[in-house]
Amino acid sequence: MKETITLLENLFCTQTLINAVFSNPRKKEAVNKIIAKPLKINNTLLFQFEVFKNNKALHYNIPIEGLSQFISDNCVDFKQVQIFSLKFDYQILINKKGTEIMKKNPPTKKLTSLDHNKMKNYILNEDTSKEFLIELGIMSKDGQIKPSKYNKYKQINKYLETISSVITDLNQNFYSIVDLGSGKSYLTFAVYHYITNICGKETKIIGVDLKTDVIEFCNELAKKLNYNNLEFIAGDINNFDMENVDIVISLHACNTATDAVLFKAIKWQSKAILAVPCCHNECYTQIKNELLFPILQYGILKEKIASFITDGLRAKLLECIGYNVVVSEFIDMEHTPKNILIKAMSNEFSFNPKIYKEYTQLSNFLELNLTLENLLKQSKII
Repeated sequence: MKETITLLENLFCTQTLINAVFSNPRKKEAVNKIIAKPLKINNTLLFQFEVFKNNKALHYNIPIEGLSQFISDNCVDFKQVQIFSLKFDYQILINKKGTEIMKKNPPTKKLTSLDHNKMKNYILNEDTSKEFLIELGIMSKDGQIKPSKYNKYKQINKYLETISSVITDLNQNFYSIVDLGSGKSYLTFAVYHYITNICGKETKIIGVDLKTDVIEFCNELAKKLNYNNLEFIAGDINNFDMENVDIVISLHACNTATDAVLFKAIKWQSKAILAVPCCHNECYTQIKNELLFPILQYGILKEKIASFITDGLRAKLLECIGYNVVVSEFIDMEHTPKNILIKAMSNEFSFNPKIYKEYTQLSNFLELNLTLENLLKQSKII
């Protein structure tokens, strides 16, 4: 692909390249498509390659010196390359022997800004959070987000946007926060960093998870970062208790673990709840309805319906005890299918029988007996 590489180098150096699309792979199991475009980071001009495979996109920022090697390693199995520049569009067809046939046409695209604004618009970026992101293994020492951590990086930043709105609404100088099912705790560390180092406010955050080895690692990392008011505790969510909690957060607590999170937050009368549920097996195994059977007989459709029903009913229960609830898309589907965020802000804690009736009518219609309602009944909250 010598002609293609030479053309890209020339267009890159003259800053007339808009982008290039490698498509139509010879092998079905190979990368589906690669898009290359120029990108300026800290006044350095780079190639950004977006590599699409198995419905995932990985990003690589490559200096011009590494262009030839990257294309040789990743792009030789494509039958076609389309290159768009300010002066011409190029269509390149490549046969099995590697021979390139190039056609040149009038330009069809315009050049946009090369500045890496996308990174700068994130709450966590090189300016605000470089040391923290490096310690967490998300960013390399040269200030680049690692390709394998790119989706996680976007998830955390998107979650922090919501945290930011909660912090603004509550408008306190100190926040007591619990992360239930904290796992590897990228989110927990990010929230602590955001509140203390970016917002300049005080917080005490506790992360709770079953895995003792993960808890030990997180506590060591918290000490290394001098996060003195960040603590991790090994234990079951159901057995954990505390008082005066302002915010309860949870990212991808599996199945009924999300119900345990919501129940604890309700019991503590937490001022804000931010939960991104994971799987919804409980509803999937229970849901029955003669009228809906023609749809529910298809597993993939039943799975999606079960997830929407579960989170919708969770929202209704939160509303019926006095929370203002918003259910929104947490992040683009391409980054994770687990992308529903339940945000609940306390209003006035009082039982609303009308909303609960809406809940029970739908629940009975689908023959459901779900965990969150049972926990609230047992505690005589509803």
